[in-house]
Amino acid sequence: MSVQERIKELNLRARMFSDTMIAIQANTSSPARHGPRSLQVSPWNSPRILSPVDVRQLMSSHSSDNLSLTALPGTIVMASPYKKRPTRFRKKSPQRFSNDEKEKEIRTQAESFLENQEHMLFGKSLDVKEAKMLVSFLATKNEKLLERVITTIGNSATVTVNQDMLRECGALGALSKLIIHPRESVQVAAIKTLGNLTLNESNVKELKTALPLLLSNVNHSRPNIPELVLLTTLICLCNIAVHNDWHEEFCSYLHSLFAHLETGSPQCKLQVLKLLVNLSCDEDMVPSLLAARAPKRFLSLIDPATNEDILLRVLTLLQNVIRVKIKLCIDPTIDLPLEGKAASPDTMYAAIWGVTAIERLKTKLGIIRAEHSNEDVKYLAKKIAHDLEHKSFV
Repeated sequence: MSVQERIKELNLRARMFSDTMIAIQANTSSPARHGPRSLQVSPWNSPRILSPVDVRQLMSSHSSDNLSLTALPGTIVMASPYKKRPTRFRKKSPQRFSNDEKEKEIRTQAESFLENQEHMLFGKSLDVKEAKMLVSFLATKNEKLLERVITTIGNSATVTVNQDMLRECGALGALSKLIIHPRESVQVAAIKTLGNLTLNESNVKELKTALPLLLSNVNHSRPNIPELVLLTTLICLCNIAVHNDWHEEFCSYLHSLFAHLETGSPQCKLQVLKLLVNLSCDEDMVPSLLAARAPKRFLSLIDPATNEDILLRVLTLLQNVIRVKIKLCIDPTIDLPLEGKAASPDTMYAAIWGVTAIERLKTKLGIIRAEHSNEDVKYLAKKIAHDLEHKSFV
């Protein structure tokens, strides 16, 4: 590879993999004089995806404290052992709160805390007490207050040092339960906040509870998934898929992900492709990707008229799976996993290397190289065309 080609490839990778932060920005206007300031989750822009190497460089390892729980409201503080007591005495029963009283106590504390601290927490490192209090407030049943708390945690999770602390305080488990909250806006806020917390590799390892719930949101056969929930889930899954820890869990959902490329909105298609690109960076996932059911008219996406961001991801996905196919000498008759494998004519493998498909693909790549105005797109098309001429395909 020439120096110019290498520079071009590095520039392309830098463009493809910039950052994964899910921004949950607070309303920065001044709080109202009388009453709590309204805090809303802002409209979000789709983040781009980091390569695994970039993410590991970005997310340096942090030590975490062994945190203990603070005393809960209503806990009895025992008298000093040095105080004289009668020989015989009756122990006081622990003070008990009804559910309504507990909710009132949480709500009062949360509103007071957010009123005084909310505007000061954005972008700063939390101390242990603040982190514990924020996580404890996730127990509130008041939906508007719950959204404020989630949003505050989400903004705090954009600070690297807070990600470990929030995990140790139980944020991952508490937020996981909110993925299936009946209120859509609470679901979206919880998933966004989990997305920010998954920028931390140690947090990704602790997603045993959350991941099945997130993956169920992308199940194509599940009806009535709100689009905002789906899009937010896909972004969160992109962050998780940067690391290889849970890739095997995605295998059962590859059919659904490819199906969203047929029926999804342009935003949905772009997020699906970002996720598939991350999965394709793992060589072990490529046989499963090639065995999955391809979207109908997949090759029609390789067209000068296709949205540029979508086209870049389609070409990147193709380049990744083609290179691994060459490297591992994948034979479709023996190397594609049988579990979840589509019928042979319908697989992604057939969509690329079928009798007529490969010639059609080469033709489309030639058109892209000749007609597209974006140099990155043209460069990828050239690389794929070159790889398709590899002797292993002859």
